[in-house]
Formats: sequence, C-alpha cells, structure tokens
Amino acid sequence: MWRLQDIKMTKISLYLGQINGTVNVQILRKNIKNVHLKVFRNFEVVLSVPVQVPEKWIIEFLSKRTKWIDNQISKYKLSNGTNTMDDIKNGTSIQMLGKDFRLHIVLSLKKSIVIDEKKITLYAINANDSDEVMKYFWKWWREQAYQVFNLEIESIYNKVIKKYDIPKPALIVRKMKTMWGSCSPKLNKITLNEALLKANIRCIQYVVLHELTHLLYPNHNSQFYDFLTIQMPDWQERKHQLDNEVVQGL
Repeated sequence: MWRLQDIKMTKISLYLGQINGTVNVQILRKNIKNVHLKVFRNFEVVLSVPVQVPEKWIIEFLSKRTKWIDNQISKYKLSNGTNTMDDIKNGTSIQMLGKDFRLHIVLSLKKSIVIDEKKITLYAINANDSDEVMKYFWKWWREQAYQVFNLEIESIYNKVIKKYDIPKPALIVRKMKTMWGSCSPKLNKITLNEALLKANIRCIQYVVLHELTHLLYPNHNSQFYDFLTIQMPDWQERKHQLDNEVVQGL
C-alpha cells in the first residue's frame, strides 16, 4: 500500500510532433515494482515508476513510447466534442466501462441495441427521428447502468457492510450534474449518476464503496476516510483516474 507522502513527483517535457506539440509528462516515483504509463482524457500524461529507476532510463522509455502517447492524445481529441453524449447520432463517440465505442444507427423493423468490441449498433424503426433514437438509447443506457451498479453494490455490500447489520440499500440511477453519487443513510438509499457507466469497473467500485461507507459514517470525517482506506488502499488513485477520464460527462 502506498500513501501520498510516499510519492515523489517530477515533470519531463516530451515533444510529440507538429500536431500535438510538447506535453509535460508527470513522473510519479512510488514504492511499486512495475512501470505504468497513462494518458488521460484531459491529455494529462502520467508515468509511475519504482523509486530507484534512474532518470536516463525514464527518458529512454518515454522516447520509445512517444508515438503511442501522440496517438492516444489524438484519439481523445477526436472524441472530445462528443464524449458528453448530449447529442446521440450516427458516429457519436461513446465511452462505456472505460472503453471507447462508436455508435452506428441502423434502420430496422425492430428496435434493439447490440454492443461488440468497438461499436454500439442501435437498430431503430425510424433512424431519422433523433428524439426517438435518443429516448431509446437512454432507456438502454440506464438499464445497463443499473445492472452494472447493482452487481457492484451487491458484491461490496456483502463483503464489507453486511456484517454491521445494515440492510442492503436501494439503488436509484439518474442523471446528476455535479456528483458521481450520493447516499441517504436515513432512507437507506444510494443514488448513482448514469454517467458513471463511462468509467472502468475499478472507478465504479470506488464510487460504490464511497457511498456504502456513508451508511456507517454519514460525514466525510477521519473515520470515514480511515475506513475507506482500509477497504480500498488505492481509492485516491481510482478517484484521480475517474475525475480525469470521465469528468467531461459531468
């Protein structure tokens, strides 16, 4: 388990080319064994390395990954304008469970939605009726969100909360403008933002545990964060990833 005080941060400038120019790569030295390179949707580049790795090795490593970093930033720039999903139409870029999909709308005699590795195909009776397409897509999206969130609540509740003799809370999924989720301990109810379905499962698990912890500790006090850290030592890293990768949809 690493703590914030165990991390040493530096920055290295890396030239990607004429299109994306120069980026500052944030170097995080941690008590870890492996190297992790991440490019976030806000175009932030972070390289996590073991404490003892020399700077020369880091520079050589980044020089070999320059093309990959450049491609990731270009990909995010292309999907940046449609990632909020405010306008669902043919070709819209959609982020779901941490992966990027392209929406294809197809005229059909029967409505359905099929998802594969790279695309989401929406079969619509009237493919040109944007209101009908939007309504059907969001109904499907909320159903997917409810299923995913409910499974994670069930799992984490059984592992962490059930032993405290607190009933399993009810789940509500809806659009929220400024929060990923909320908890009403008195009503034994958790509300999760439908946009959270964009995040990968690790980030979803963080939000679920955060809200379930409020059943024990309603306020964000030291007891709350101590409990959260014991149950999920890397929750701060998950939160950082969530806020930087999916924040466009909030």
